[in-house]
Amino acid sequence: MSDEILTTIDELFAKYQFSIPNYQRSYAWEETQLELFVEDLRHQIKTQAVDVKKPYFIGTLLLHNKYSQYSYQTVDIVDGQQRLTTTLIFIATALKEYAEIEDSDFIKSNYICHPEFEQKFKTITKDNNCFRSAILGIDNFDETPDSQSSQKLIFARDYFCKHVKPHEWSAMINQLREAQVLAYVIDDLSTATQIFEFQNDRGKKLTNLEAVKSFLMHNVHLNSKSASENKLESIHSNFESIFRDIEELSTYPRTPEEDSILSYYCAAFIPWTDNEYLQPKKLIKKQINALEHKGSEAIVSWINSFISNLKQTYKNVLSIYKSMDELAEFTHLVILNRLAPFWPLLIKTYHEDDSNGKVQFKNACLLMEKFSLKAYGLANLRSNAGNSHLLWIAKKFDSSDHNWGYEWLFEELSNMSSWWDIPKRMKTNIQSPNFYNNSKQSALYILWRYENYLRSGGNNQNQWSKLSWRDIVIPKNNAEKLSLEHIAAQNNELSKHLVSWDVDDEAEFKDIALHRLGNLVLDSISSNSSKKDHAFNKKWQRLSESSTYLSQGELKKFISPETNTWDIAAIKDRQSSLTMFIEKHWG
Repeated sequence: MSDEILTTIDELFAKYQFSIPNYQRSYAWEETQLELFVEDLRHQIKTQAVDVKKPYFIGTLLLHNKYSQYSYQTVDIVDGQQRLTTTLIFIATALKEYAEIEDSDFIKSNYICHPEFEQKFKTITKDNNCFRSAILGIDNFDETPDSQSSQKLIFARDYFCKHVKPHEWSAMINQLREAQVLAYVIDDLSTATQIFEFQNDRGKKLTNLEAVKSFLMHNVHLNSKSASENKLESIHSNFESIFRDIEELSTYPRTPEEDSILSYYCAAFIPWTDNEYLQPKKLIKKQINALEHKGSEAIVSWINSFISNLKQTYKNVLSIYKSMDELAEFTHLVILNRLAPFWPLLIKTYHEDDSNGKVQFKNACLLMEKFSLKAYGLANLRSNAGNSHLLWIAKKFDSSDHNWGYEWLFEELSNMSSWWDIPKRMKTNIQSPNFYNNSKQSALYILWRYENYLRSGGNNQNQWSKLSWRDIVIPKNNAEKLSLEHIAAQNNELSKHLVSWDVDDEAEFKDIALHRLGNLVLDSISSNSSKKDHAFNKKWQRLSESSTYLSQGELKKFISPETNTWDIAAIKDRQSSLTMFIEKHWG
C-alpha cells in the first residue's frame, strides 16, 4: 500500500486523474440512490448551520495507482466508482445549470477538463463518449446513449436538474468539495483485491455476482505463489466480459437477473444439497475448502475453470435471447412467462449441445414448454410444482454419460407431463365455463399458436406470414398488442339469456358460455376496443369480415346455416375444434 489518505474531494481531484477500468460494472445508480445522495447533502448543510466543525464523510475509495502524468497520478477506481461518478455528474450539472458557482473556472479545470491534461475523470470505454459530451460538455456534439448505463448517466444529470432548486446549487457544491473521503491508493492489484473483499459499498449493496468475484480474486491472491497480478488481471478480463453481457442482456425481454443466472449456473454445474445453489458464495467456499488438501494450485485451477465456465454461461444466455427468432421452442417458453424453474436445465442443455442448430436444446425446450403449458397453464398446478425434480434433472444430466444423457433427459421431461393427474385437470379446465378467468395467459398463447397454425396452411388455409412472438411480448405499442376477444361480448344484453351447455344445466349465457374457450378469439387491443359490445350476430360478422386474423375469418364455418348466429352450438363446435388442436400439439 502506497498511501492512505483522509482527504477532501477537492484535494483528491487536485492530485489525481481518474479512470474506471473496463472490468468494472458500468454506472448503475437509479432514482433511489440519487434521491439519497441529494438528501444527504441537504441534511449536512442543515447540520453545519448548527455545528460548522462537523465534517461530512461520504465514504471510502479504493484506488489502483497506475502511473504519473506530469503533476498528476493516474488511478483506476477499484471501489467507490458509483458515488464518485455521481459526485462528478452533480458538479458538472451545477456548472451547466447555475452560472454563479464560486470558483467555476477552477472547478472546470480541476474536475472536468484540465487545459493541459484534458479529461480528469473517465468512465468505462463504451460510455465515455456519451459522458464527455452529455455530462461533462467537453465535446460539442450530441452523443446518443447506446447502452443502459449511458442512459443512467443522463438520467442522473436530468434528475439533478429537476430536483435541485436554483438557490441550492452553490451550497451543495461547496459541501461536496469539502466532503471528506478515505482514499486507499494501492500500488498493486493483489492488495487492492484483499481490501475490496473486506469492504462494503455504501451506495448500492453488492450483488451476489460481485461478492463472488471479490471472493474468488481474494482466494487466487492467497493461493498464488507467483504472478498473482497476471492471474488477477485475467479474472478482471473475464468479469469485464460478464458485465458487458449482462448489460446487453438487459435490452431483451423477460430475461433472468444477473444473480439468478449465477444461481442457475451453480444448480446446473456445482455439486449441491438442499438449497445451497441459492447461496453461491457459500457453495463456492465449500468447494474450495474441499480442495485444500490438494494444495494451492488445485484451488487456483478450480477457480479459473469456474470463472471461465461462468463467463460462458452468461454468454450462452445472451446468445439464446439473440437467437429467439431461430429458437422458436425457447421463444414459446418466453411467451408462457414461467421460465424460472427451467433455467438450470436450459443453461446446461444449451452448453452441452454441440449439434448444428442446437437440435437437442430445441427438443428439450419443446418438452419443457409442454410441461409448462399443461402443468402451470392448463392444469393450474401451484407455481413450484415440479421445481425440485427439474433441479435434480439439471444436476444429473450429462450428455457424455449414456445413463444420464439426452434419452434419459427427454424421458424424464416427458413423464412429468402426466404427474399430479395433469391430463385430467387439464381436460377439466379446458371444458370449464371459467376457462378465460382460470387461464388467460395460456389461452392467449394457445390462440396465438392456433393463428400461426392456420397461417402455415393448417385447416386448408392459404399460407400467410406468421405472427411474431414480439406481438405478445414486446409489441410496437399497446394498441397493437395481442389480446383475447370474447366473440359474444361480455356486457351485451343477450348474455342474460337462458341457455344449456349440457343436459339439465340451464343458466344465463354469461355464466355458462361467455368465458368458454370456444368463445375466445385472438385480436389486437385497438381492434378489440373498436368492436365494443355489439350484438352477437353483428359481432361475429364484423370479426370475420373486417379482421386480418385467419382465426377470426374462419368463424363463419362454425355457425349453423339455419340459425345464422353465434350461439351455443357455434361455441361448442369451435371449442371442439380448438380442443382437438390442443390435443394434437400438447396431448
